[in-house]
Amino acid sequence: MKLISVEKDYSPIVIGIEKAIYMNESLPRKIFRKTFKYFLFITFDEIFMPLFFNNIQRFLCEENENKFWLAAIEPDPKSYFFTNFNFYGAVRFSVSDTADSYLAALHSYPESSPADALAHNSNILIISTYQNDWVIYGDRNADIAICAFVGREKMELFSSIYGSDLLENAKFAAEYAYNESEDISLKNIFYKNYK
Repeated sequence: MKLISVEKDYSPIVIGIEKAIYMNESLPRKIFRKTFKYFLFITFDEIFMPLFFNNIQRFLCEENENKFWLAAIEPDPKSYFFTNFNFYGAVRFSVSDTADSYLAALHSYPESSPADALAHNSNILIISTYQNDWVIYGDRNADIAICAFVGREKMELFSSIYGSDLLENAKFAAEYAYNESEDISLKNIFYKNYK
């Protein structure tokens, strides 16, 4: 596990984020670039559970990958996290890390301001590898995370590993994310973009 605090380590993450999503868009609109065509859904809070880390770890091992990164994009990594804490709001993990070290990194940094730990102060999170053929976009306000894949095979592998803990489908995810909203069009927009 490595906290990302230098520009040379953060730059490849920025490139990955920009290849995966439209930075000026937000849910329920389409946020993923055209290469990402296949979607699965989990709740946002799962990102902060051992279950999530263990499933990502298994997925990476099946794909013969050994690292992934998690980065906040809201609050802003540079103007907020780096300015205040000399840290870009990003962490690189290895498959040799444990679920406990994963959770500790998300809950305990920065030590000088516990309320600013990524587990508490990250409205939008991105999780991926340096291969950029899958990405997870987590939105705290909608309480949803979308797992997006370039290829169907990777999506099917992820689905087989994650199993019944995935939300059922795009319609169910739209209901889950926007059930409290009086604006039914939010559900419809989400479903249209991620079905």
